[in-house]
Amino acid sequence: MRLVSISNVEPGMVVGKDIYDEYGRTLIGHGCALTTEYIEKLDARGFSGVYVDDDLSKDIFIEEAISERMRQEGMKCVQNGDIEGCMRVAQRIVEELLNKSEISFDMVDLRSYDNYTYAHSVNVAVLSGAIGLGLRLDAEQHYFLVLAALLHDLGKMMIPEQMLNKPGRLSKEEFEIMKTHAELSYNLLSQRWDISGYVKTAVLFHHENYDGTGYPQGLVGDEIPLLARILHVADVYDALISKRPYKNPYSPNEAAEYLMGASGVLFDPKIVETLLKFVPLYQKGQEVILSDGRTGVVCENNGYNNLRPVVMLLDGMKIDLADKNYYNITILGTEGNVQKPDEDEEQHRKENMERVERRTIMVVDDMKTNLQLLRSILEMDYELVLLRSGKQAIDYIDNNPFPDLIIMDIDMPEMDGIETVRQINTRTKNYIPIFFVTALADKETVMECKSLDPAGYIIRPYKPVFVKTEIDRILNGWSI
Repeated sequence: MRLVSISNVEPGMVVGKDIYDEYGRTLIGHGCALTTEYIEKLDARGFSGVYVDDDLSKDIFIEEAISERMRQEGMKCVQNGDIEGCMRVAQRIVEELLNKSEISFDMVDLRSYDNYTYAHSVNVAVLSGAIGLGLRLDAEQHYFLVLAALLHDLGKMMIPEQMLNKPGRLSKEEFEIMKTHAELSYNLLSQRWDISGYVKTAVLFHHENYDGTGYPQGLVGDEIPLLARILHVADVYDALISKRPYKNPYSPNEAAEYLMGASGVLFDPKIVETLLKFVPLYQKGQEVILSDGRTGVVCENNGYNNLRPVVMLLDGMKIDLADKNYYNITILGTEGNVQKPDEDEEQHRKENMERVERRTIMVVDDMKTNLQLLRSILEMDYELVLLRSGKQAIDYIDNNPFPDLIIMDIDMPEMDGIETVRQINTRTKNYIPIFFVTALADKETVMECKSLDPAGYIIRPYKPVFVKTEIDRILNGWSI
């Protein structure tokens, strides 16, 4: 099964997945051959594409995170303000997620929703549920989390519809009204003795930012309840990838970049990292355009390295973009998913991305003077993590989001840089580029370093411009 954009769907293509309308009614069933009339009606209804079955994609299997029946039941309960119904649905969503051997968000929802708030609440519930599994929440907390997600936007029912769907930026006054929805949601739940305080506080604080710039109370870091921190990440991710009257959707990789860049600023880094273990940046079945001009279909993702999936070319050949033999090939975009935004939207997107785009570099060196030198060179452009030993580096990797680059000294006591990199590569499946900066240049050391396939190697003493140029090359994907 593969995804074909509506502009490229042709009569005779066979539907690979039941096509539903926004109310869950089946429009066209799996196995049905599309006609010109069907295609025109799908386009008129706002469908962005169709999943089709063909010989190219016969071995690609895509499963939804939850059943269509459960999704529709959840939307109906949220729309009706049926809190008891939401409680039942929350329990069943948790059960569905727990019964799956593997959870992934490969399936793209192709429908256009007028009732976005209700679809969004169910999406956030499922995303939050996956995060809860990744964080190993106990059964009770997991249920509270999914229920809070279903209920977190109830207050928007009291916000004027024209404001919710305004095709443009809200005025300052309108935004202040919109910000009240979290408290309105909380107020609707506050007198319910059968709703846990964990649920109520998660709903109230789901717009608090990790750095204290959120609302309604400006809480900082761990002052924000864990369930609210989870909701915040899931809420923003789904909002970014959703099409709305006032914006075109971010692609999953753009949304992931935004979340990663905002880790420690808007979001709890551990929660972002957990979500991105479940969210593929290029979903299975999507047609992608490669930098060498070829086109293919994503058939598998590579865990931590899901920016570089396994792609089946249109001639049937599979290439693993995570294989070093294909490092020179990148994905330029997904077929049919490039929409030209208007100027206001593009400026807003740029502001969002620029706010959080600083990348993180981990520097490991036992010499304080070397750390200070690199800090003076890099601190204006990057977030830095400065560590004094290989053990500290491994502990950091085990307990924090991965940095974008590691600068590694070699000659260190207890554990040298080469052994440290071996252990890091094992833990991260070679996900993090390594840049050796060292005074050692003997043939044996150089050959050991080369065996680890580093992204770069530079000898001390060096000019600052050399280091900055190498880092720019590595982070921007230039070849050596």
